[in-house]
Amino acid sequence: MGERIILQTSGSVDHALREAGTLEGWQRDIARYAVGNSRLALALSTAFAAPLLYPTGSESGGFHFRGASSTGKSTALVVAGSAWGGGGIRGYVRTWRATSNGLEGVAGMHCDCLLCLDEMGQVDGREAGQIAYMLANGVGKSRASRSGEARPAAEWRLLFLSSGELSLADKIAEDGRGRRAAAGQQVRIVDIPADAGAGMGMFENLHGFANADAFARHLKVAASEHYGHPTRAFLRVLVDEFDAIAPAVKDHVDEFLRDNAPAGADGQISRVAARFGLVAAAGEMATAAGILPWPEGEATRAAAWCLGDWLAHRGGIEPAEDVEAISAVRRFIELHGASRFEAMGELVPTDSQGAPIEQRIPNRAGFRRRVDGGGTEYLMLPEVWRTEVCAGLDAASVAKALIRRDYLAAGGDGKPQVKTRLPGFTSPVRCYVITPRILGDEEDEGEVRAAQRAQF
Repeated sequence: MGERIILQTSGSVDHALREAGTLEGWQRDIARYAVGNSRLALALSTAFAAPLLYPTGSESGGFHFRGASSTGKSTALVVAGSAWGGGGIRGYVRTWRATSNGLEGVAGMHCDCLLCLDEMGQVDGREAGQIAYMLANGVGKSRASRSGEARPAAEWRLLFLSSGELSLADKIAEDGRGRRAAAGQQVRIVDIPADAGAGMGMFENLHGFANADAFARHLKVAASEHYGHPTRAFLRVLVDEFDAIAPAVKDHVDEFLRDNAPAGADGQISRVAARFGLVAAAGEMATAAGILPWPEGEATRAAAWCLGDWLAHRGGIEPAEDVEAISAVRRFIELHGASRFEAMGELVPTDSQGAPIEQRIPNRAGFRRRVDGGGTEYLMLPEVWRTEVCAGLDAASVAKALIRRDYLAAGGDGKPQVKTRLPGFTSPVRCYVITPRILGDEEDEGEVRAAQRAQF
């Protein structure tokens, strides 16, 4: 361990792995205030989780705090970054305002460290999804040398924290071209609501400060005075106990999954929950080492709480593809339910004498009719289903996802379409019959999400 290593590069290395103040000052003025604040505790625990990626063989990934401006998102990144370093104008925190090529170099310099990227709104929507994959996959682009031979691609392991007013999915879709965040992207960047639900933005406990703004200003000032010491102390612990790290973390992650991963959840949920478990384990290790001045279990409670919020806002424990499929169909009905679906049966408008009024439905997408027991079902024509309702998605997969939730009435022949007699057609027509549950079940789903949230 006494060997001296010198890094030689072709240029200066722009890093913020500096030290100032003291560990005791950092614990007193920064870390202790994370107790009772789930987002701050999660962010700080993530800082200590980054060095655990190598010994545990865990995958890279990140957490994105999404919410309105001035809610404390940037403060959480500053607090977490202070565990690693600081100094300069922005301290340890970087900005999203870069191309994927530019952030490739930044990621390489943060290997086995925490990377903090503020304000996703500054990055081009076309770049956001590529960066999400790149950071979490841990490898840059393959490039050719001047002679045409392949140069080794940059590689790294890291955990990153991000902030922004938009989610990754919203950022990718903001150009209006129908782009959607893929399931893999959403697993790599876990979108956590910045609002902790206590009416104080990111915070739940102000620890005696007059308001959230005063609390945030104190944390930022303290982070400019005390930084860099905590992770160095943590790394010394990891080096001394290196062989015991992997089994200890595995036991904690397994226990976290047993206690917090919903039963029957899709593999994507388990994958994300395991990252929360890794962060919880890191926070508990730093607490046990006397680096984080927290009570035992604080890091685990914060990770479980934020996992619950992610699940609640995700909208279910199914694969992300199923959630997106349901949202796409529901969105189409909410937008066009009255304007593009011709009424049938008792829904047909009548005049004062009870005679049917002729309907003019521009760009007709299908029909709607009342069903026994109340509610309205929507009968969508096949081409509209394929080209509009399921635009950008696999239409067959969307149908299967809806059938599993009883949102789509399958035909008796096993096909997702049902043969039905429709006005204006001489023969029965195959169409997709969307049941009233797709809109009426929103309250029931909210109760399920609330129950999921309550366990945390």
